[in-house]
Amino acid sequence: MIERLQRLTEGQEAITLGELTREIGSQGHAPLLMIAAIFMILPVGMIPGIGGALGTLVALIGFYTLLGRNGIWLPGFLAKREIPADRVRKAAERLRPAADWLRRHMHRRWESLARGNVSISAIAVILIVTGGSLLILGAIPVTVPLVGLPIAAFSLGILARDGVIVAVGYALLLIAGGAVWLML
Repeated sequence: MIERLQRLTEGQEAITLGELTREIGSQGHAPLLMIAAIFMILPVGMIPGIGGALGTLVALIGFYTLLGRNGIWLPGFLAKREIPADRVRKAAERLRPAADWLRRHMHRRWESLARGNVSISAIAVILIVTGGSLLILGAIPVTVPLVGLPIAAFSLGILARDGVIVAVGYALLLIAGGAVWLML
């Protein structure tokens, strides 16, 4: 996935969310969700407007997951939203060591949490609610990374079929929800 991101940004000054969803979304929802979560966690997510756009993308992924559809359609205003290509490239370079480490340590465990219909449906509803909330809460810069952490854990757990990581995502969701509640 990191290599695909680097190829997408080669020779570009900016990429749109539409280009990103077409390139990564063809592999399913989890890789695209992972990329959205990574952008939420990194400083890119704190750029005004980006948090709300990424939250909308996350909510759409949740909606399409709940419906059982493959691929993502973005409305024109979101598909045209640009992200600086150099930031995407730098983020991919910084993530490579972590991705290599994760590849060595991820295992198929508790697959019912990572692949089961009930858990996937619950995660989809969580994505819709948390992603949609960023349209309002995205104005508070710290909330975007807080919401991105459990989303990253969910997507990573689903990608690796590692239910332990999905369980960590549920725990992070409770912690992030409590932190956001206290900030309000």
